[in-house]
Amino acid sequence: MTAGRAVDDVQRVERSRRRLALLVAVAAVAAVLAACTPAPTPVGFPTGPGGVVTPASADVRGPVRMVGQDLVDADGRVVQIHGMNMVRKVAPFHVSPDEPGFAGTIGELQAAGINGVRLGVWMDALMPEPGVVDEAYLDAVARGVDAVAEADLWVLLDFHQDVFAGFPEWATTPATAALPSTVEGAESFWFLSYFSPRSTQQWEDLFDQVEIADGRSAVELMGDGVAAVAARFADAPNVVGIDLVNEPWPGEAFLPCLAGACADRYRQLMDLYERYTERVRAVAPSMPVWLAPFNWGAPFQGVGDPGPGTGISFHSYCLHTDGGEPVQPSPAEFTLCGALYETVVDDARRVASSWDAPAMLTEFGASASPLNTTRLAQLADRHAMSWFYWDDNYYRVADDIVRSDLVRTYPQATAGDVERQRFDPATGRFSMTYRPDPDATAPTAIVVPPQAYPDGYVATVTGGRVVSEPSSGRLEVVADDGADLVAVEVVRG
Repeated sequence: MTAGRAVDDVQRVERSRRRLALLVAVAAVAAVLAACTPAPTPVGFPTGPGGVVTPASADVRGPVRMVGQDLVDADGRVVQIHGMNMVRKVAPFHVSPDEPGFAGTIGELQAAGINGVRLGVWMDALMPEPGVVDEAYLDAVARGVDAVAEADLWVLLDFHQDVFAGFPEWATTPATAALPSTVEGAESFWFLSYFSPRSTQQWEDLFDQVEIADGRSAVELMGDGVAAVAARFADAPNVVGIDLVNEPWPGEAFLPCLAGACADRYRQLMDLYERYTERVRAVAPSMPVWLAPFNWGAPFQGVGDPGPGTGISFHSYCLHTDGGEPVQPSPAEFTLCGALYETVVDDARRVASSWDAPAMLTEFGASASPLNTTRLAQLADRHAMSWFYWDDNYYRVADDIVRSDLVRTYPQATAGDVERQRFDPATGRFSMTYRPDPDATAPTAIVVPPQAYPDGYVATVTGGRVVSEPSSGRLEVVADDGADLVAVEVVRG
């Protein structure tokens, strides 16, 4: 790279940074001027004697397959996942059952009704040299998958990266590696490193599939790693798929993507995904594959249906991430973030509908503020959508007013199609209706977490009957013969 080009890159990034600052400022003013809705008062868990509801393991019967916009288990039931991210971004770059607190954390997740884990895979550790898979690292990842599966939890494998960290060092050319890795004057804001000359050029090189070694691009070489992971877990019944790239970045196309004009860049991203998907299909034909859009602008602009067995993995964040306080957000914040969340969820569902594919919220939260959980948890319920919460500490330090949004009564496996579901953390009232599927071979399984019902619960069913033990943490319902609709209501005892 010439010095002139490097200067141009810096100037381009500075212009982008100024435009971004202007957009943020305009959005903030608009939020303040808009009619603001007060946020619901944050609530913790109710008090009571406890020990009434018996915790139950998740009803996990794999493998799952994608059927239209649903995930369907081996018994023909529609699966809904409430999961937790477990990603190690430091050595040894994998989750281990030997790490301190692992068993306790898994126990907490089980007791909370969590039924899935998004487990990080670090490509830099998997492929320390171009085209060479570290089998010992893959073995270590497998131990983590096995430990989670033994706890009756679904597993989503996540090829994680942040600002290109997570991709192998060899995936960056020497010329690109020599560029500045931060934006001048914004060194303390890690996210703005995406706009740095180095990061921008790393993504440009990746999308242009610049040769790295042996006449192959980084995309081709890392495809060997994707194939190795897919082959290792091809027959793992608890694995619900592979999230191919965490939070891809559009590089120089950031502003066009934000403005809805980056179809060309999306075509390059889809070419990358298609190459990886081909590698997965060659060794694991039935493995679900999840594609993430850029986090800015409308998702998958100008992209057609990628074909069966492919779903959408998307993220949604707003204010106070990586911080915040366990207090009620201001009306302006709640209004601004609520509008953002609804837009992101609606956009993902629109694309999922056009593809006839599932959409899954694979990251949200990352904050002590309930602002980043309350509205998204409600939206996920409204659309019977699966999710994975983000917490760098695997849920270990989340405050109760955050946990009380995550610990929800919900249908983890429905013998039919969910028409409506709702849960109110303040009262513990849960309601759902579903249209039964006579081909499903197991009861509808509803998580009833003990923390939300310290005095027990009362379940009322219309169009069906309860077949589980009284006060079980897994409420099981079977439809009556000939019933067109089943309605379930759970209230505190």
